[in-house]
Amino acid sequence: MTKARRESLFTLAYIAVGLIAVLVVGYVTFQHRFLRLPQGGLLPIPMRDCLIVGLAGSLIYASVQMRGAGLALLMIVLLFLAELAIRPPIRPNAFAAAALYALPVGFALLAGAHAQKSLARFKIGRFLVMGLIVGAGYGLMMLLFLIKSHVEVRLGTILNQAFLGAKLGAAMGFGFELIDLIGPRPRRDLI
Repeated sequence: MTKARRESLFTLAYIAVGLIAVLVVGYVTFQHRFLRLPQGGLLPIPMRDCLIVGLAGSLIYASVQMRGAGLALLMIVLLFLAELAIRPPIRPNAFAAAALYALPVGFALLAGAHAQKSLARFKIGRFLVMGLIVGAGYGLMMLLFLIKSHVEVRLGTILNQAFLGAKLGAAMGFGFELIDLIGPRPRRDLI
């Protein structure tokens, strides 16, 4: 099998597992709200947000594992653009809101992917580190949103969002570990 084909298969597997993981976590977390379609909307908001994070996290993880951080930074820009595109254009400060979401969450996904890569000698359990890092990113994102909105900063709100991020990060990380157990991925030094 060629290196390009192997990279493509691993990337598709990371995307599939990442999306499945976030959909399961989203459904367990939000239950009926996860499937309830809004009026005039294509996807329920919790499902849409989970899909975006799952896709971005999968692409960031794949790029870190096979190509390095440069391509992963592009994925953070794409996460920002996706967030900007789904926000209503009449909403004031849509640009700032998209940045407040994409930067902490995107860099947390990047840090989680690097942590899993640096802990590659441990075959199982790396997903916990990814969950903690992504949870911290979600907590930071919520803190920044509360400060920007001039709303009272409540620890419970921040911890709820951090816990959601930890669940999403751990679920994706667990799926990525399973894919990595299948076989060795293409090494970056062979490029």
